[in-house]
Amino acid sequence: MNKIETKILLSNLIDRIESSTGEELQLGGKLTQKELQALKFALAALEGVEPEPSTTPAPPFTQQATEQYPEQKQSAVEKAETNRKADSEAIALDLSVLKLPEAPQDQRLCLDFGTAMSKVTRVKDSSKTRDETIEVLKLGIPGDQEELSETMLVSSVFIDNDGLLWFGEEAIQQSLLGENDDRERMDNIKRWFSEGSMDSPVAANFNPTQTRLTYGDMVQAYLMYFTWVIDQCLESKGYPRNIHRRFAMPIFDETRRANSEAMLKQMLGNAQILADTFSQSIQGGIHVDQFTEALKHLKKESLSYDFITDAVTEPLGVAGSLISWTTSQHTLAMIVDIGAGTSDFSLFRIKYNANTGKSMSTEVVNSSRGISEAGNHLDKILTSFALKKAGIEPDHELYRNIVGNLNKEIRDAKETLFIEGHVTISLFNNEIVEIDLDEFLALKPVKSFAESLQGCFNQILNDVDESWLRAAPSPSGKPRLAVVLTGGGAELPMAIDLATGTVKAQDVVLELAQSVQFPIWLKQSGLEELEDDYPRIAVSLGGARKAIIPHGKSAALTAGDVKESAVLQGYYQKGS
Repeated sequence: MNKIETKILLSNLIDRIESSTGEELQLGGKLTQKELQALKFALAALEGVEPEPSTTPAPPFTQQATEQYPEQKQSAVEKAETNRKADSEAIALDLSVLKLPEAPQDQRLCLDFGTAMSKVTRVKDSSKTRDETIEVLKLGIPGDQEELSETMLVSSVFIDNDGLLWFGEEAIQQSLLGENDDRERMDNIKRWFSEGSMDSPVAANFNPTQTRLTYGDMVQAYLMYFTWVIDQCLESKGYPRNIHRRFAMPIFDETRRANSEAMLKQMLGNAQILADTFSQSIQGGIHVDQFTEALKHLKKESLSYDFITDAVTEPLGVAGSLISWTTSQHTLAMIVDIGAGTSDFSLFRIKYNANTGKSMSTEVVNSSRGISEAGNHLDKILTSFALKKAGIEPDHELYRNIVGNLNKEIRDAKETLFIEGHVTISLFNNEIVEIDLDEFLALKPVKSFAESLQGCFNQILNDVDESWLRAAPSPSGKPRLAVVLTGGGAELPMAIDLATGTVKAQDVVLELAQSVQFPIWLKQSGLEELEDDYPRIAVSLGGARKAIIPHGKSAALTAGDVKESAVLQGYYQKGS
């Protein structure tokens, strides 16, 4: 029995408790064996002892623990050690997904492997109309973090002092335990993929073991967990485990794009095999030796995965999320996706006539750019500023502990700073640091970040053919450029500045207009519950739709027997 099963059973048990007379409570019906097991599991967890063994069969990659006397139960660490010492022959990869019948062609996922949070959307096409079923998977439930977010999964990995790998919200909780004070957590796991550091060895502050690990191994480990969580969501709805899936990519130059796309496609397929192989133990921590042994076996297989299909650049995913079939429009739009690891830009021209049903959506040639400065960059600046205000230098006796602890908390501190305009940070040595938003925004590195965003924005407008700018619609008599802000950094002051006022490029003055923060067509489709999360889920939502816009081409779309280009919708002056 695991935490999720226990949580569900106890929740159901509480629901069965009824009030009889007065203030007395009674339990309706008999207590089931599973409910009794859940109570024992919870009690053991509270007492800090190992729960009674469940009837769950042993995973295929471990050998059974040696015979033990009833009064001598193995601790979690002892069990991990037993499994870790299993011969490599005991690891049997679960390749069952490759034997499944091909999944239906009318539905797909788009995986947005995020630097800070990961998201997935499933779309099922309609057979006769352009209507479709859109479902953002509730990853937070099997990820045991629904209080934080139902639709997004924390992109964190942590290796504890016993060499166990933990993922997501559980990685955060394990990293905060006292015995792990000197161990840093790997937040923003995608950064090593985005920054091209996959082959570099994991630093000792992250890896306490003698096992050699690369950052690519850690990315693969997280993708395994990400896939396992997806599988739980699919299984709960009866969807096939090998459902076709696209995946989002940052904007790279052509050479790096092709190499990175092939790498991520293979890793996502490998992640499915690893998720199936470790499915029974992934929530309880996996020893790094077990994982690396399974990885060795997997690399020898050289498998290919037909269910991992297309890559979608992040701005193109956003564009797909704006598609509508009902509203006539003519728009020139700059999509700005500010994530944790990269900030990506693309310029689109959109024309659609609802009366004729004819549409055109074109990504402007030479307009896709990306910069490596994004949310993580601000995290680093805030960390350095907090240490400087506290007078903490590298020669401080607790420097490593202070920095490690601060890195675990800095994302929340940054969010508080931008929302409330002030943040109080308590350091490991109990020193308190107070930071105001105005003083943070005045820092030279922060100003430089804002200038980088604006510089990339302006450079695109100056590099594209001038005709695109002169053909921009002019509802107010001036050419207008719609600015679509998405990603976790969509509400940063320097992002909002990109959509304010006017901009001059190639002797054309464009009036800037920020798009509505939630596309009207989604609201009209009864998907209002997605509004708060939309800036972060836009990539996966659009990337899963049937009409995607391939890199450097117009979108191709089949709707019944009608073939036409995609259309984007939802650009209005904010507040109008």
